[in-house]
Amino acid sequence: MRRVLVTGATGEIAVQVLPALRERYDLTLLDVKDTTRAGDAVADVTIADLADLEACRPYFEGIDVVVHSAHVWSREQNEFEIEMGNIRLAHNAYQLAFDAGASRVISVSSNHAADWYEQPIWKKQLELVAPDMPARADTYYGWAKICYEAEGFLFACGALGRKLKVVQLRPGAPRDLGLDRFADDPVRVHRELGAWISVRDHQQLFVKSIETADIEDEYGVPFQIFYGISDNTRAFWSIANARRVVGYDPQDNSEVEYADEVRKYLLPRGAGGEA
Repeated sequence: MRRVLVTGATGEIAVQVLPALRERYDLTLLDVKDTTRAGDAVADVTIADLADLEACRPYFEGIDVVVHSAHVWSREQNEFEIEMGNIRLAHNAYQLAFDAGASRVISVSSNHAADWYEQPIWKKQLELVAPDMPARADTYYGWAKICYEAEGFLFACGALGRKLKVVQLRPGAPRDLGLDRFADDPVRVHRELGAWISVRDHQQLFVKSIETADIEDEYGVPFQIFYGISDNTRAFWSIANARRVVGYDPQDNSEVEYADEVRKYLLPRGAGGEA
């Protein structure tokens, strides 16, 4: 059984995929608290602050795979300073995994690492964003995720002494979309439908990213970036590489899950929508 360490174990992403991870792996869960943002308890969490590299080092010993999803947000600092702290957390996760001899890191990046491309997407100047396009962010949050991804490649390419397998996951919308909020904005409705990922597809993507043995790119570097979306009719991010490299096979489609909302907000008069 693989030994998997999860940072940020009470965060929204981790909590969504933990049921699948608990079934398959021997888990070590780390976070600065043992409850979710809503106050719900998460079992088996060890209280630890990843910002303290040396204090966290013992937890990484003997770990096979690190899933890094820790992230800090504060209204008391400016956005640049907050994200500099988050870059440090990502660095510590890579460094501790590397030093402990772990084979792989799954880093939770974000679609915001390339969110600038949504400007030409919605202007009909671009059809699809692929993970191998240059990362272009227009927020400090997205910029920090680019830094996560860039340092992940550094650890994967072998320049530091060995190749650490690294997968960067860019989740789309892993939540109930609540499309009523955007009833007067068809572009936003379209965007949310394209970005959605179901719980079971999200869990599958994590498991396959952890378990697929060969994730090397065409140059022999074990580094991949995957968008995290379901098999959505209105997708504007490519998951072709996730299908090819790790066999990701999403089972759900927002067009089906939110069929009533599609008819209500997107279909024209006379096409099944409301008059």
